[in-house]
Amino acid sequence: MHPSEKKCSGFFGIIPALLFLVVTGLCSCASTPWESSPPGGAAPSAPASTPAMPISYDFPDIQIPAELELVSGDSYVFQGTKTKAGLLVFKGRVEARSVLDFFQVSMPRENWQFKGGFRYKKSVLVFEKPERICLINVHEGPFYTYVEVYVTPMGSQF
Repeated sequence: MHPSEKKCSGFFGIIPALLFLVVTGLCSCASTPWESSPPGGAAPSAPASTPAMPISYDFPDIQIPAELELVSGDSYVFQGTKTKAGLLVFKGRVEARSVLDFFQVSMPRENWQFKGGFRYKKSVLVFEKPERICLINVHEGPFYTYVEVYVTPMGSQF
């Protein structure tokens, strides 16, 4: 060994190994999408949590998953004498696929008719009511999934 090189040993040699074990142990204790059964195969006595109820913001007939939060700085709503229109922007740590599935189920419940859309890197769903159109744009960013909900009147409804 060259005299200028120092050998890590003792306490300082163990720190990286301990850090690795602690991080690995914490990750393995994190919750998983499934629950393990108690010994004997009995079912858990109570559910872990109840799903959060969807929320409506400025448009009561458009439900938004509770896991998404409004990005008010990027959203705007126009209120006229006869109609309301605008863009609501949301973000959350959810999968885009689950958001798309949510809207495809919830919008028809509110009497929106599915007109079409496309999926892949950015996905768009188009819904229609007799007096309005709703376009929902979903895309995943590096940390969040973003949802843009555009609502506009049809024809001369302003």
